[in-house]
Amino acid sequence: FDVGGTAFLLATAPFAKMPTDLSPRLALAALDVAGAAPQVARLARPGDTVLVLGAGGKSGILCAVEARRRVGPQGKVIGLESYAPFARDLVALGVCDAVLEVDARDVVTVRDRVAELTEGDGADLTLSCVNVPGCEMAAICATKDRGKVYFFAMSTSFTACALGAEGIGADVDLYIGNGYCEGHAEHTLALLRSDDRVRSLFLERYG
Repeated sequence: FDVGGTAFLLATAPFAKMPTDLSPRLALAALDVAGAAPQVARLARPGDTVLVLGAGGKSGILCAVEARRRVGPQGKVIGLESYAPFARDLVALGVCDAVLEVDARDVVTVRDRVAELTEGDGADLTLSCVNVPGCEMAAICATKDRGKVYFFAMSTSFTACALGAEGIGADVDLYIGNGYCEGHAEHTLALLRSDDRVRSLFLERYG
C-alpha cells in the first residue's frame, strides 16, 4: 500500500530526484537496487565471463543487463535463477548466454554447471544477488582464481565468505556490496529508459 510522509535527511545522505517520465512504483523498484548495475559497470571487462546468482530478481536483472553491455560479443553472461517463472523471464530477456535453473545453495551443482559452460575455468566475475543465506560458497567456488566475487545481497554472511574462501584455498577478490556509488540513480534510470524489455518486465512486476 502507498504511504505519505516527510523525510528528514542528513546533509551527507544520498538522495535521488524522482523522474517525471516513469511511474513512481517503477522508479522506486529500480532505485531500491540502483547500486547494482553501476558496480557491474566498474568491475566487468570486455571478454569476461560473468555469473549472476539470483539473476531473475530486481538487482539480478539489472546486473545481467549491464554485464551483457560490458563484456561484449566475446564475453559471456550466465544467469542462475531457481524460481522457474523468473528463470523464464530471464530467458525471454535474451541477455544471458545461458540460464541455469539451479538452487544457489547447492554449491557442487553450481560449480559443476558453471564449469561445463566455461571449459572448467569458472567465471571472471560473480555477482551474488540472492535473497537467502547459504549461497556464499557457490559464488566463490564458481569463480576462477584471481577472479572477483561481488556480494550484493544483504543475506550474505561475510564471515562465511572470508573463512570459506580461505578454507578451500580460493584466490579470489571478495567485494562487500555497497548500494551506493556516485551517479547510481541516474545510471539505473537511464538503463530502464534505454531498454524496452527491462522496462516492460519491471512494469509488469512492480509498476
